[in-house]
Amino acid sequence: MDLSVIIPVYNAAALLDRCLDSVFNQKTRYTYEVILVDDGSTDNSVELIKARNEKNIILYKQQNAGPAAARNKGVELAQGKYVAFLDADDYWEDGYIKETVGFLDEHPECVAVTVGCKNISSLGRRLSYNPVWLSEQVVKEPYVIKDFFDEWARNCFVGTCSTTIRKEVVVKSGGMRTDLRVSEDYEYWNYLSTFGQWGLIPKALYVSDGGDLTWSLGWLNKMKRRWENAPALSVWESRIVKRFDKLMPASYRTVQGRVSRNLTYCQLLSGRLSLSRQEALKYGAYFIKDPIGRLMNIAKYTPVTWWLLAKFLRYREYHRK
Repeated sequence: MDLSVIIPVYNAAALLDRCLDSVFNQKTRYTYEVILVDDGSTDNSVELIKARNEKNIILYKQQNAGPAAARNKGVELAQGKYVAFLDADDYWEDGYIKETVGFLDEHPECVAVTVGCKNISSLGRRLSYNPVWLSEQVVKEPYVIKDFFDEWARNCFVGTCSTTIRKEVVVKSGGMRTDLRVSEDYEYWNYLSTFGQWGLIPKALYVSDGGDLTWSLGWLNKMKRRWENAPALSVWESRIVKRFDKLMPASYRTVQGRVSRNLTYCQLLSGRLSLSRQEALKYGAYFIKDPIGRLMNIAKYTPVTWWLLAKFLRYREYHRK
């Protein structure tokens, strides 16, 4: 078996068939299986899966434990040489399996390879790409990344559903952390990168547009849970830094900046002003230079300005349209 496609399922009936069709319609000589881990759905997701006619489907049902736990269970069941994750509300373009499996077969030094992502948001009114330069086709040929930390921090190019990984590395690494309920994917990619090199295929073979449905099904409540679960950066990066022999690579500072900015934002929105300000004071120099990162670095020096920033950001999030 060449590839195991692992799909966590939680109340995914609305877009599940589209997701599965995008896998089974792939034109490829490689063999694959599709493992669906139902994470305690209360809609008719399981019935839709059972109604499918494909023979290479495996369905596993568990009590709700979150997507990381569902993906880890899928890995336990996987028989493929490689593993790829796909969310039930997104889909692949034809060529995903052919391109990613082919790349890893040709590059044994790489533990994983990522394709480009096309993001469609706001009910189809906005289109963006990841990496951002993908639409301009600056790079045309697949390549092996020289410095993963630097490239990831600048472009945040790895997506949960745009990456194929060697199963032996997934098993060796211990899988995704189930104690993280925010930025767990960011942690996983940076952790995995310490096991070997990474490839990038500059083609938009993964499409993400499930966010609009997420919004309609209760975006704010979902985000509140994420904000409340955002840990300190030291907790988030605990197993990554253990992989460094002696000195922390200089480029890892950029990773700390991107992730800490995100975690600090969540901490602010969940009312943890002391922790979030401590994080900003410690890592703010490495924050990405987006408007929010700049505001944090301006406001972090006094408790009053930090409180005002929290009020502003909460108003902004609670009044999104």
